[in-house]
Amino acid sequence: MATRAAIIYFDGDNGQFTSTYNHYDGYPENLGVALEKHYNDDFKAHKISREGYISYMDPETGDIEQKHQQDPDVEQLYDEDVAASQINSVIQGYGADYAYIFSPALNKWVTIKNGGSNSTMNTLDQMMPELFGRGDMGDEDMMEEKNYMTEWKSFLNETNEVDKVMSQAFFKLQDEPKEMISAYKASLANDIRLNGKEQYADFSVEDFIEDYNEYVNDKMDF
Repeated sequence: MATRAAIIYFDGDNGQFTSTYNHYDGYPENLGVALEKHYNDDFKAHKISREGYISYMDPETGDIEQKHQQDPDVEQLYDEDVAASQINSVIQGYGADYAYIFSPALNKWVTIKNGGSNSTMNTLDQMMPELFGRGDMGDEDMMEEKNYMTEWKSFLNETNEVDKVMSQAFFKLQDEPKEMISAYKASLANDIRLNGKEQYADFSVEDFIEDYNEYVNDKMDF
C-alpha cells in the first residue's frame, strides 16, 4: 500500500515554498531517514523539493525512482497569516500521510504526520514562527500573532467539511497556472477572514472551481 508524502522546501525569506509528491514508502523510517541522510542541507533540500514527483526514495543511497514526470508545486506566500493554510492545502491535496518540511531558518527537516486537515493545520500554525525564522520572537509579538490567528483557526476547526471540499477542488485545479492558484487561495483566505465562513458552507467542489474561474476571468479583464 502506498504511503504518500509531501516534500516541502519552505523559503520564508523569499516568500515561497516548493513541494514534491512522494508516492511509496513515505513513512519516517524510510523517506524520513533518506532525507536526513542524503538531503539534509539547504541546497540538497531545495533540489529534491523540485523533483515534482517521486515514486520511491532509497533510504540507503538516496536514489529516487520516478514513474511519472511533473512540475513541482511552487507557491508564493502572499500573507504570513495564511501560510499554514496554503501548506495544509498542498498536504491534503496530495493525500499525504506525512509531510517533510525543510526551512533554511531551521536548517533541518521537520516531520508532520497528517492526522486530518484540522490537526495538521493546528500543527502548522504552531510551527510558522520557527519556519519563518522568528522562533525567538518576544512574548508581545507572539501574543499578537496568536490573537490574529484565532479567527482563522476557529474557522478551520468548525468547518472540516468545507476545508476538505476546498482541498479537493484545489487538487482538481492542480494543472492551472501555479501563480493564479496561489493568488486565488490568498484571496479566498482573506475573504473568509473578513466576511466569515458561512458563505462557503454549501459550496461543492464544482462551486469552488466555478468561483476560481470567475476569479481568473475578473483578473483577465484588467
